[in-house]
Amino acid sequence: MKKATNQFSGGGTYISNDVLGRLSFKKNIQVVVGGFFTTFFVLGIIGGLMKDDQVFWDGLISGIIILLPFVLLFLSGIRNSRKIGLARRYNLIFMCDGDGTVTVHELANQIGKPSVKVLSQLEWLFRKGVFCDCTLQQGGEPCVILSGRTGSKTSFVNVVCEKCNGTTRLRAGTFGKCEYCGSAISSRNIHG
Repeated sequence: MKKATNQFSGGGTYISNDVLGRLSFKKNIQVVVGGFFTTFFVLGIIGGLMKDDQVFWDGLISGIIILLPFVLLFLSGIRNSRKIGLARRYNLIFMCDGDGTVTVHELANQIGKPSVKVLSQLEWLFRKGVFCDCTLQQGGEPCVILSGRTGSKTSFVNVVCEKCNGTTRLRAGTFGKCEYCGSAISSRNIHG
């Protein structure tokens, strides 16, 4: 079971700084180690190609075989770097959402990628524990349900409309419209 004490940055976020920090550290190791040895072996191969040495040609296949894991390690670091960037981009979208539900279709439109790819990325990020105080709902229309922490910029409250008594979910401290009658409502004076 994952730690329940995920650290948030001061402004409120849905990203677990602990998990993102570990993923960033792993990415840095992959890029540095993979990049160093890839460069070392590639320069060795280029240097060997410039010489007309039979020993080099005899060991070329072995050198390429030794090079492949380091290239793969480097590429894995680049892929993890992109996923960290995606997590931050999704978090910005989550923080701008007003009703606490972000559909995969909405995310796909904002990111400019197919819904299937966005869902695959979200599944990976949630599986790694990158996001907290939200859940990925895959039944029906896939969406991210934002719960947030009470009293933070990530929390939501139910606001009862004064005109029709309909209940609408809004981010705490914001304004919106009643989803039933369209009247202006505010969650600024409501706590919870």
